[in-house]
Amino acid sequence: MAARTWDGFVLAPPTNATTYDELDVYINQNAATENHPVGTAAMSFKRADYGVLDPDLTVKGLTGLRVVDASIFLRASLVFGF
Repeated sequence: MAARTWDGFVLAPPTNATTYDELDVYINQNAATENHPVGTAAMSFKRADYGVLDPDLTVKGLTGLRVVDASIFLRASLVFGF
């Protein structure tokens, strides 16, 4: 990295892979997901008999409980942009 802040910072374990097979092994042993589960609390119209949340983010059938996290997102998006 060009930024001084990151001098000496290792982003990932190094590899000495010289073949595609070695690279495949390295990737299989070191790959990890960066996905975050979202969209698990479905929102629906007020008085609808489906969905977990009303449009004001209150949980159906409960009083005083709102959901204000990523479970209400329709899908994950890339927020830092490329």
